[in-house]
Amino acid sequence: MKNNEFDLDELNPEMEEKLRERRRRKAKRKARVRILNRIFGFLVATGIMAGLGGLGLEYVLLRGPSETMRNTFAMTMFETRRFTWVPNIFLTEEEANAIKATRNQHVEEEFDASLISLASAEETVDESEGPVPDAYGLIDEDGDGIIIEDIRGTGYVGHMIIVRDPMRVFVGAAVGSGSGLTLEQMCKQYGAVGGINGGAYVDVNGGGSGDTPDGLTILGGQVINSGYGADAFVGIDREGRLHVGYYTLQDALNTNITDGVSFGPVLIINGNVTDSAKIPSGVNPRTAIGQRADGAILMLVIDGRQVHSIGATYTDLARIMADYGAINACNLDGGSSSSVYCYGEYLNSSSSANGVARQLPDAFLIRALESDAEHVNS
Repeated sequence: MKNNEFDLDELNPEMEEKLRERRRRKAKRKARVRILNRIFGFLVATGIMAGLGGLGLEYVLLRGPSETMRNTFAMTMFETRRFTWVPNIFLTEEEANAIKATRNQHVEEEFDASLISLASAEETVDESEGPVPDAYGLIDEDGDGIIIEDIRGTGYVGHMIIVRDPMRVFVGAAVGSGSGLTLEQMCKQYGAVGGINGGAYVDVNGGGSGDTPDGLTILGGQVINSGYGADAFVGIDREGRLHVGYYTLQDALNTNITDGVSFGPVLIINGNVTDSAKIPSGVNPRTAIGQRADGAILMLVIDGRQVHSIGATYTDLARIMADYGAINACNLDGGSSSSVYCYGEYLNSSSSANGVARQLPDAFLIRALESDAEHVNS
């Protein structure tokens, strides 16, 4: 025996075969370990290269010559919950704060209710020979008072719901539920045929349950939250006019607001599209609400953070709203909260990590008609 190994000539055939089998198994184990190590090494190397590549790209975006590109990338990250720290790798605290500060600009113009005429929303149109286009060229094919449009732009897709009668739109909330509700749950709770997500909510360190609205919130004439912050306010008065601006509780009471939430920024007011310099943003999933001069309510949701749709900026939202005739419009909560539900299904694709619709504190909902019973009860 040499070096702790058996001399095969000294072993009987049975022991010799066992020893060879043991060596074969040991060699196979080593081979498997080598393969696994190579695979693991490849994955680690790939991860490191991807990480370095990502850091390199981030450095170019944040420290490169394009200020617009830097601000857009930084804002995109700052608007997320999971990646707010990313820009801080290459930006100083002063630089990061300067970019964030650009989001806090207010539109000083005051809302002018006289620019919205609600009479046309009540007019009877002769459709005996088929659906008739409205003043904006849109057709309510099935006569349910709701028109759904697909939205497509550079880098994004989404959906627009036009509700012809503004009195059908109201705010629903998850108050008293113990947690937020998904948009589908909220529609079923209120017997609504559809809607979009609403305003801000308390989310301390990302651990909020989604049931506590943040900022001024009014539901059916009842004040749910009287707080006033930096966010804008969007609310519907008892006649169906959609107000946008920076309202205190007293402002809302003075203008007979019955339903409203807080978020922002204001995208359009009195027919004037907000200057893009005053509403800088990144590219993310978005939700917005607006109103045409004839009273019709516009509900817009843009998909984002996905292969089929990267997302949109505030300026994109303002342009889309203006293209659809909005005279007033306001951005709502976005990101993973962005959702649009109508007639028993989600129209958008959620950007949440698990693809499941997020629980919400409130939402703008659409009242059902008698003919909608089958959709509401389904």
